Amino acid sequence: MDVDDFDPSPSRTQGGATDPLVDNEYARLQQRYSDAGYREGIGEGKLATLQAGFDEGFASTVPPARAVGQLRGRAAALLAIALESNHTKSTSRSIQSKSSQADQAKAQLDAQANPPNAQLDTVRTLVADLAAVRRDDILAPDAEAIAHEAEHHDDDDAFEYDRNEKRDMEALEAGMAVMAGKEGKNGLREQALLDELERRVAEAEAAVLA
Repeated sequence: MDVDDFDPSPSRTQGGATDPLVDNEYARLQQRYSDAGYREGIGEGKLATLQAGFDEGFASTVPPARAVGQLRGRAAALLAIALESNHTKSTSRSIQSKSSQADQAKAQLDAQANPPNAQLDTVRTLVADLAAVRRDDILAPDAEAIAHEAEHHDDDDAFEYDRNEKRDMEALEAGMAVMAGKEGKNGLREQALLDELERRVAEAEAAVLA
């Protein structure tokens, strides 16, 4: 007698290792977890790469930028002190003009030895030089970005910084500096430029605060 296709009695292979439904379900779950693991791995890889890039960029850009900011702050404070000191000396000389001839002669010698505007002019020049420092002057060129740009220069999807007036002006100034044979301040760049500016600020502090 033929076996009824709708026989409710359990098959010997149903749910067993040889059941094709079990094999299909196992294959489906395996593919599902494989796809999930692949996506998770891709995500973790991207995050790790981004974090490494951030750490490297932070270490190479933030300290120099912070150093320039501190130097600008110190120079601005010196300028305020020098302006106040210059005003005080002018008032003092006005009062001394009514004193004895000996006092006037001494004041003249002091003025010749320490011109009242010399320190002020020095600090003003220092403040102007610090204000003119651009990020390209203190940061090392990104060799990887330059190489990528050279390789994909003609591509439609080539990387490019967002354009704005400040970046355009910096690019123009940099081009003019190259044409003039100058890079950075006094031909100095990066750490050498920071060291030179630090030296000048320290000298100005010693002169103004003495």
